[in-house]
Amino acid sequence: MATFDIIVSMSSVVLAAVTIAYMAYLARVSGRDRPHDPERLRRFIANAPYSQNGKKHSQDR
Repeated sequence: MATFDIIVSMSSVVLAAVTIAYMAYLARVSGRDRPHDPERLRRFIANAPYSQNGKKHSQDR
């Protein structure tokens, strides 16, 4: 049983280390903004449905 206990303990330590490393990675990249892509912005503006139905999204009541 001692061998089994050692394997379980070592597995727990390795899993904890991997989890800590992953959480550190998430903490570093979580607040990062997306990179600005001017070409993507141009495509978005070109494909945006500006005047399909103006009254549908109107704030008039």
